[in-house]
Amino acid sequence: MKQRIGMMLTALLVAFVLLFAGCAGGPEPEEEEGPQAAEPQTKRPVLLDHENYKFGTDMPDWVMMDANEIQQLDKYEDYYVFKFESPRAQSLQGAKIWTRNFEASAQLAQTVRNEVQSKFAGAAVGDTDFIETYQEQVVATFSEAQFSGYAPVADYWIEMRYFDADGDVEEDAFTYFVLYTIEKDTLDRMIQTALDQAEEEAQPETDEEERAKQRVEEAFENGLR
Repeated sequence: MKQRIGMMLTALLVAFVLLFAGCAGGPEPEEEEGPQAAEPQTKRPVLLDHENYKFGTDMPDWVMMDANEIQQLDKYEDYYVFKFESPRAQSLQGAKIWTRNFEASAQLAQTVRNEVQSKFAGAAVGDTDFIETYQEQVVATFSEAQFSGYAPVADYWIEMRYFDADGDVEEDAFTYFVLYTIEKDTLDRMIQTALDQAEEEAQPETDEEERAKQRVEEAFENGLR
């Protein structure tokens, strides 16, 4: 009997030691990570008002389209489209003043010069000095006095709320949009005249210059765009 009691006490002692060792030496439970804070994102501007809002109608699609998208519309198939927007204005009157002071001829001429330069950049192979001289003479012809044939076809105002990087309101501001068109035939003819005049001044003298000139002519075969 004493032997049996001794064996039971020994077994209990071993079980207790094993249980204690498991608790003391076991791995510590991993701390659960809480959800990480999302990085702050700049809030998108919010439309507050627009010219047609008081009439209960939507604003025209062209207001939120770029010029190239607008030009794909069937109604502008025979025209080049140019879209301009005012700087942000704190008042609607301020935005309207911009439209009255907007120098359409100068801005259109500058836009055409930029697009002509892009065309030249795409054709810039061979003699780069010849290309640069040729380009300078072409874009120089598009002065404000010589640029004509354009017409305003639409304008529109909107009011937006803008936010800073912290998501706080930065400002409420008006923007005015103005849409101009010019017949493709008219502008293409002006560009071709400029190319012809520049060609008289920049006659190719080598085969490389001749190839460069041909690449430019090919670039303008289908017009400005």
